[in-house]
Amino acid sequence: MHTGLVFALLACAFLVAAALRALRLRRADGAVRTWAWLALVFGAVAAWLAMTFGH
Repeated sequence: MHTGLVFALLACAFLVAAALRALRLRRADGAVRTWAWLALVFGAVAAWLAMTFGH
């Protein structure tokens, strides 16, 4: 399995986790911001891997 794909899938999973928690609580608490931050970081790494290694 390609590393870039794994990072992209993890970014999506973190984004879904953040969205579900935010919808459940109806506010953005610390956990929501942490999940969203992890989604951003993993998405950025996936994009960098795709641009650098062409996968």
